[in-house]
Amino acid sequence: MREEEIIEKLQKLGLTKYESLAYITLLKLGPSKATDITKESGIPHTRVYDVLSSLHRKGFVDVMQGSPRLYKPVNPEVVLEKMKDEIVQDIESLKAAFLDLYREVHGEELPEIWTIQGFDNTLERAEYVIRSAKHEVLINTPFEFLNLLKKEIKGRKDVVFVIVSNFDDVPEWLNGDNIILARSGGAPWLMASWIIGDIDYALFFGALPQDKRREKFYSFWAKSPRIIQNYMHWFYTIYFDNSEVIKPLGYEELPKPLSLVNIRTLITVLKFAGLPRKAEIAGRMIDTKEPVTLDGDIVDYEYTPLTANVTFKYNGKELKVGGIGSYFEDVEGEKFILLD
Repeated sequence: MREEEIIEKLQKLGLTKYESLAYITLLKLGPSKATDITKESGIPHTRVYDVLSSLHRKGFVDVMQGSPRLYKPVNPEVVLEKMKDEIVQDIESLKAAFLDLYREVHGEELPEIWTIQGFDNTLERAEYVIRSAKHEVLINTPFEFLNLLKKEIKGRKDVVFVIVSNFDDVPEWLNGDNIILARSGGAPWLMASWIIGDIDYALFFGALPQDKRREKFYSFWAKSPRIIQNYMHWFYTIYFDNSEVIKPLGYEELPKPLSLVNIRTLITVLKFAGLPRKAEIAGRMIDTKEPVTLDGDIVDYEYTPLTANVTFKYNGKELKVGGIGSYFEDVEGEKFILLD
């Protein structure tokens, strides 16, 4: 990375141009006198002491007392990790504050579905879905759009991907053990795209735009477990189940425990993993709504367009466990953790 790019990124983190120059100079020189920093960086002598004092307050520089006084750069990993933690905490605080502000004004929760305008904004939301997922990501989209998500997908080895696209060949970056790939039959419904992360976020849009219409492009963004659960059902029954699996999950190579939140994703994984499987299931009893956590073995499953459940051996008896919204089964499962 060029020095100009580093300075630009440091400025985004709150450093001034002179502070960025001084810190980079110290990384090059090691512990140095202010006059040496001025000579190497070009920072005016009248400004350098103020700049170094500010870097010290911000945690980028340690001051070594003596004659002459020396300035030492703090390890970049240490200072940047500290900044990252502080930024994440600030963002979480702001999210809570914004939600509270919205409730005060409108007396209700934020809407469950938003309209997103602009292709670039849609791409940013799709990347966010992948970055924020904790368990699984479901994607149905033309390869043209899937290829734009390459960096985000390659960066996530800790979630399960189920991806449907109009593949010709499988590119190397989609060969991870945590990825299931299915080739669509080229049906018109492939024109609709879904990117779903856990039951937290979902993005939906239609045909991809021509360049001249990128700013007039619209997509829909949902943040509602009730809605997203339906999206997941449609993803499997309309798209995945009508496609050809061309790359299975490398289940044995994946680290355990493996956590999932959708019953159809669980059963899809079990088709590759085989049965029985030791598991822990968190959810609620259908009859009493009492929260339960069950340890036992998944010994069977049922999977049709209308029903999806697993048979779970627990304390010498068998229970039927479905997903969120279940009412025929014994247990409404909210999280499924495969242990072996």
